[in-house]
Amino acid sequence: MRKTTIVDIAESCGVSMKTVSRVINNSPMVSEETREKVYLAIKEQGYQINILAKGLKENRTNIIVVFADRHKEEHLSTWHSLMLKYLFSYAKECSMKMILSPSNSERFEKDETDGFYLIASGIADGAILLENTLNDPRVEYFEKHHVPFVVFGESEDPEIPSVSLDNFDIGYQGAVYLTEKGYDRIALFIGEERFRSTQLRILGFETAMKEKQAKYYIFTGVDTVEKAYQKAVQVLKECDIRVFFVSGDERAVGVYRGIYEHGYRIPEDIAVLGIDNIPLGEFLSPPISTVEQDFKTLARCCMDFVVGEITEGRKEGRQKVFKFPSRIMERKST
Repeated sequence: MRKTTIVDIAESCGVSMKTVSRVINNSPMVSEETREKVYLAIKEQGYQINILAKGLKENRTNIIVVFADRHKEEHLSTWHSLMLKYLFSYAKECSMKMILSPSNSERFEKDETDGFYLIASGIADGAILLENTLNDPRVEYFEKHHVPFVVFGESEDPEIPSVSLDNFDIGYQGAVYLTEKGYDRIALFIGEERFRSTQLRILGFETAMKEKQAKYYIFTGVDTVEKAYQKAVQVLKECDIRVFFVSGDERAVGVYRGIYEHGYRIPEDIAVLGIDNIPLGEFLSPPISTVEQDFKTLARCCMDFVVGEITEGRKEGRQKVFKFPSRIMERKST
């Protein structure tokens, strides 16, 4: 059976092949009526776009791979979902295709399920790393092979393209906010120390706590709701805690449960401050105070940079490091 071609689609719709091509590539230079007619013909006739052949002809596929660290297969949180929501939206605006891949930052070259192979084989044009570790081997590969990429997170090397919040400031301002409200005996719950953002948040938190001469505790490796719950139960039994400062509003759900199971009230007995300002936070009881970040701006900045590198190539003098401020959003948990 003969395969349907772009010529067949164009003839059945009474339009040119160039118009069909524009529809396929999401060009705005097509009326909605024509777009719907072409899509209907594509669906009815079973036309399939050969992305690889198209990529060979144009010398790029317009595919961007977004890498999320596996985190021992706990790699997708609400934070990731929000970032991906906006990344997918902006990718569509830029006529780019986006693929999400779990990724192992330590041994990706040996892992055939890692989307890194799409980069190495030339199927994808660029990459966004949603998290990076120190001396991340993926970054080294991208730099060596001139692959357009950006890291979401702060890098130790100012020459590495990166988009991030000021993570030191997140830890610092969160601690200052709590101490200035009169709180002491603050427990910081945060993820794995191998991530640069974790290290900087800890450093900012410790700096502020020492300046304020306040008592504090730091617990690392708390990167899921379940771990946050288990650690909160343990800490409440063993330590005299007045506040939990939780890196991630989603993980604070586990902390809330631990507090309530001990018969404590929030914030009268134990206060809670989160980070991220995910929509879920407004529906906790009480709504959680949080260190806010602008997901829309961060995602757009990541996409704009990578698309610029793909379409225009590397340019001397182009800004590589983008760091955005955050602010405290006070609700009823503090």
